[in-house]
Amino acid sequence: MKKLLILLLLPTAMFAQLSVKVDSTNILIGDQINFSIEANILEGDSLPHFTDTIGALEIVSRSLVDSIKTSEGWQLTQSYVLTVWDSGVYYIPSVRFKSFVSDSIAVIVNTIEMAEDAELKDIKAPIHTPISFEELSPYLLALLILALLIYAIRWYIKNREKTPVKTETVKIIIPPYEIALNELEKLNAKKLWQENYVKEYYSELSEIIRTYIENGIGTPAMEIPTQEILFQLHQKGIDTIKLKELLTRADLAKFAKAKPLQIENEESLKIGYDFIHQTKPLKEIDDVE
Repeated sequence: MKKLLILLLLPTAMFAQLSVKVDSTNILIGDQINFSIEANILEGDSLPHFTDTIGALEIVSRSLVDSIKTSEGWQLTQSYVLTVWDSGVYYIPSVRFKSFVSDSIAVIVNTIEMAEDAELKDIKAPIHTPISFEELSPYLLALLILALLIYAIRWYIKNREKTPVKTETVKIIIPPYEIALNELEKLNAKKLWQENYVKEYYSELSEIIRTYIENGIGTPAMEIPTQEILFQLHQKGIDTIKLKELLTRADLAKFAKAKPLQIENEESLKIGYDFIHQTKPLKEIDDVE
């Protein structure tokens, strides 16, 4: 039975292995060394854990545990960066794992020695490095803001000195009778009825006279039947005999497609002139005379 127990425990003891190493054992004060632990373990085992120091050496940083699956279990590796701040000989203590104990490691920490004939030297001047864009950017931004401010002030002063000149628009009011006479002149120059555009001729002639009656005399005439216009003018004491001939002839030409004679076309234009002159304001008549 004892032989069987020894045989069962033997593979476990043979598999568990531990090794430790450092990359240097001779350093200067403040230098750093790498200390690593590697172990082949069975499922459920773990590496020894250190907090802030390993012996008298300060832990600067540590790596994560690197694990590799093997046929018998796991291979675990973890590294530490260590340092010392005083000269002397320091020992990384033995690491215990299962039944294994690693050897302690001596680390010699040296100071910087000065030669006996060394002379004191002046402090070296600062090394001048090229100015980067990040260093210049605050000054460039300040210059840009200053330039914009100067431009804004100059623009304000320049435009403030330009006092806008107030111009008064004189609106020239042309009397309705004068407008009507000008329109009759334009109509006569078109020679519509001479080119057989009789309907168009009387449409424009009727519109000129009706516009004058409405704007110059004050009697509604646009879209108003001829008889109603004549009645309203008669009530104002205006002679409408000739005007009746003109408006009636225009209605027949526009709506009944009548074609007045040449002499009637000429007479219609003359009636329009005469009617305007007879009904325009007396002040205008006196000025003409």
